[in-house]
Amino acid sequence: MEITTRDGVNIILDSKIYEMERGRIFFDLIDENDKVWMKVERYDDGSFKIPIKSNEIIEKDEDIESMLDDLVSEILEKQKIGTDAFNEGNIIEHNPYNPDEIKVRNDKISITLIFQMIEKGDIDLNPDFQRHLVWDHVQKSRLIESILLRIPLPMFYFAEDKDGKLSVIDGLQRISAIKEFMENKFPLKKLQYLEETCCDKYYETKDRKKGIDAKYFRWFNLTTLSANIIDPSSPYQVKYDIFRRINTGGKPLNNQEIRNCLTGHGLREVLKEMVTMKEFKSATDNSVNQKRMEDKNIALRFLMFYDKVKQEGNIDSYNGYMDTSLDEFTEKNIKKNKADFKQQMQRYSDAMKNAEYLLGQRYAFRKIVSEDIRPGAHKQLINKALFVCISVLLADYSHEKIKSLNEKEILLSPLANKIQEDSKLFDYLSYGTNGRNNLLYTYSVLKKLFTEVIKYE
Repeated sequence: MEITTRDGVNIILDSKIYEMERGRIFFDLIDENDKVWMKVERYDDGSFKIPIKSNEIIEKDEDIESMLDDLVSEILEKQKIGTDAFNEGNIIEHNPYNPDEIKVRNDKISITLIFQMIEKGDIDLNPDFQRHLVWDHVQKSRLIESILLRIPLPMFYFAEDKDGKLSVIDGLQRISAIKEFMENKFPLKKLQYLEETCCDKYYETKDRKKGIDAKYFRWFNLTTLSANIIDPSSPYQVKYDIFRRINTGGKPLNNQEIRNCLTGHGLREVLKEMVTMKEFKSATDNSVNQKRMEDKNIALRFLMFYDKVKQEGNIDSYNGYMDTSLDEFTEKNIKKNKADFKQQMQRYSDAMKNAEYLLGQRYAFRKIVSEDIRPGAHKQLINKALFVCISVLLADYSHEKIKSLNEKEILLSPLANKIQEDSKLFDYLSYGTNGRNNLLYTYSVLKKLFTEVIKYE
């Protein structure tokens, strides 16, 4: 949200939420220096109360309420994903690579070669990403009509790996439509210029009367696509940056959806299995939404931070740039197979079972205080910082041993009391949860608490 001061300065404000309950939202609007410019209370009937507003703000109350409406809509949309994504903070990701190292070549690739490369697996169309293909039958037909009319298509972007295989950076829907047409999966419909000659026709069939005319068949096969191909010697971050800048399909993709599109098959399969585990669904009480891959995002965080603990003994090397770190981890594991993650997946399963047993299904991974542990209390959202720290810390505990030596929910009250009494921990779990200090402090506090409470000897 952007406000203007009496000095004519425009300031971007972030929302720092400190309570959400049954449609009621209480939050502060703060600047990059954590200065509070407004305190806002929004009630379930949609009305606002602003007990504190800086006298430096010149906007009229009705304009402020209009901006707050938009902000709350965004907050409620994020709440639907089941995690506290609105409390992560807007840390600007760093770009450590040298832009002079970017190497992108322009090439021409025939449609028939594109199809052959897809068939051989030399172009990855990412089957898990197909649900983002939103083109309908008419849009696909109009694309094919453009090709038959010999109208040049917009530029395609690919990233090439060291083995010469390509991943699609921009143009996935167009290439998928071309592939489906060449596989005779749909006939052409509602064309603008070729309705009489090509309507209801397929690419090629045994019955030539059902396929496009020979002239159009030749023209189609002779078509070449203009492509920019990112050389494998370029910094790996380039393909993520280009994807974020130019991807044009449907609703803008979030960072995890982009990673899922660009990563290797092995890691995609691992994340897919992790989020469908009954242990994960039970421990999170089925409250993490799959729609925008929020579930895969937190599963990937587990893999990254668990790897740090196994390699370094702690998470101290985390630099505070979450998205950049996840991109780097994804790229580092891009060639691994599903079997390479067998141990991590087992540890993840144990972590989910241990968290549910020690904290309870309703409370695991959530920022709770004492008053939340009562019948009828509002269920908090999954807190990503707690998810990372709790899951990583509980991953190497044998679940059978945990059950045999500890009572159910033995961690619940101690954790709730700690969050309530430790104001620093409470604040770190409330805002900027991706920050380095937030995660390191949370991890150290929970590690000490778990050691003191959990019986494991």
